[in-house]
Amino acid sequence: MTGYDTRWIFVLWLSACTAEVPQHTDQQPIMEAQDTALQGILLQGMQTQGMTFQGFDFAGATLNGAALANFRLQNGELMGDQNGVTLRGTGLANAHLFAEFQNKTVHPPQNAVVEYRITGIVPEDARYDPTQTGATFLYTLEQNVDGTGNWQPACPVDSDGRRAAIPLADVWDDKGNRNSSAPVFTLGCTAAVIAECYRWGYRPWVTGFGGNLKITHWTCTRLARADYCGDGVSHTMDGTLIYVWDNLGAPGPILAQGTTPPGMTFEAAWDQNGALCFSHARWTLGGEVAAAACPNKLQPPKNNQAGSVCDNAQQGGGSARMFNESVLQ
Repeated sequence: MTGYDTRWIFVLWLSACTAEVPQHTDQQPIMEAQDTALQGILLQGMQTQGMTFQGFDFAGATLNGAALANFRLQNGELMGDQNGVTLRGTGLANAHLFAEFQNKTVHPPQNAVVEYRITGIVPEDARYDPTQTGATFLYTLEQNVDGTGNWQPACPVDSDGRRAAIPLADVWDDKGNRNSSAPVFTLGCTAAVIAECYRWGYRPWVTGFGGNLKITHWTCTRLARADYCGDGVSHTMDGTLIYVWDNLGAPGPILAQGTTPPGMTFEAAWDQNGALCFSHARWTLGGEVAAAACPNKLQPPKNNQAGSVCDNAQQGGGSARMFNESVLQ
């Protein structure tokens, strides 16, 4: 058995195949720092404010000026064919990709296509594989910010000092909803939530933990941003410490409930649509303000009505997938 060391990380964001998972039941929960960003991809050298990321296209990828056929993603690794040879891993260094964005702040919304290139590929650190389901890769991206070859880093620096991204199937919209039907994929910066949840162990293609981990990974992106209402709005300050675990079936959980850290208390139970319930302590300390944006989802306890209350994981309800404790203020 392999334990999962407590880490202090600032969190930020395909495959038709599945991976076999070993028996792995003694994982520990992790203490993390929340963040407000989901995707983390930059545009024009700044965050994509007002621009909705639509996804990276499988079509149009090139390497050394020649097309990459059957460009695809398998178990967190990009690959494509050229001259009858399948290229993967570091073989895709200097590949050029195209991502779609939409500006919804204007009417009618305007679409934009941005060119990216992969300038570096290294294996992912083994410490970010708590389920022991195999090696994946980190991709360093640069973007052509003005269409004339002015290349700039596409990702901010993560807690390891890297500017890197992890490829995942599907895309997330500006409300934090996961879209599995679009013919595009995500390259999520490791300084953002989508990639961070992957690194916590919630690899969406892995099966064996009560089915697949796609929904749990999605749930994690809500929790990691304190997206209580499930509408894409974060209700946290960057760096707020949380204690995280899940209730995945055997060979899970990936992160098991442990001893509550000093100063922390149970806060909420989560599914892919946001928080299912708050503890009495959270309702007392800011819960009503946070839930005011979704009164049909989270109901405070009052007038002899129980409301949306859970003071432990057991009270979180059958659809809960993840839980957290935090220092409530």
